[in-house]
Amino acid sequence: MSDFDLSQPLLIDETLVLEFLLDNPDFFMRHPQLIKQLRLPHKEKGAVSLVELQVQRLRDKVLSLEQEITDLMMVASLNERIYHVYVDLLPDLMACDSFAELQHRLSRALVDDLGVACVSLRLNQQYFDLTELSPEFALEQEQIERIRVTRLSHQPHYFGRMTKGELELLFNDIDGLASVALMPLGHNAELGFFVAASHDADHYVAGMDSLLLTQLCQVIGSLMLRLVPVQEQRCG
Repeated sequence: MSDFDLSQPLLIDETLVLEFLLDNPDFFMRHPQLIKQLRLPHKEKGAVSLVELQVQRLRDKVLSLEQEITDLMMVASLNERIYHVYVDLLPDLMACDSFAELQHRLSRALVDDLGVACVSLRLNQQYFDLTELSPEFALEQEQIERIRVTRLSHQPHYFGRMTKGELELLFNDIDGLASVALMPLGHNAELGFFVAASHDADHYVAGMDSLLLTQLCQVIGSLMLRLVPVQEQRCG
């Protein structure tokens, strides 16, 4: 068979050509000369052969896979680092004798070791007797409920951005805070909130794993009941 004359216009529907090639996967093996003749448009090179295009696509796929592997290794390394920080932190928290010490150890682990911008504890002043703590740690039941309904609804946590007003309730300094992890303490946040914030808007995003933070907050909630006195009416 002579070479195809590619200068002649196509007289058949493209769909028929596509179906024919799909039904005859050995077509180019039976007509290898056609592979050499075909010139395909290319954004950078003008036109390339089918073989060149296949080779380039394989190279691109290899580069993409190499990048994915690199990214996965970086994530795995970061996750391992986070895990070890949490493993070391939990025994330290259990040994705390005061709320101030708890705050210090949380900040040292999450801010100094993991690079979080800041962490905060906000407690329910209707549940706890906070007279010996700074007023900054106190939230009214109404404020807690508003944040819970707005941000948590029926979810166990909230990762993402918050309004300036919400941030001002939860942190002393909100300058540059771009994303937060909001974790309830106790059932329906009855004890208050643990909050961590980052300057990176993509640090805390919806859908990210929360297992370690959830376990950490379970420990913090239990410690609050030991380190901070409860209101008398609740004791009774």
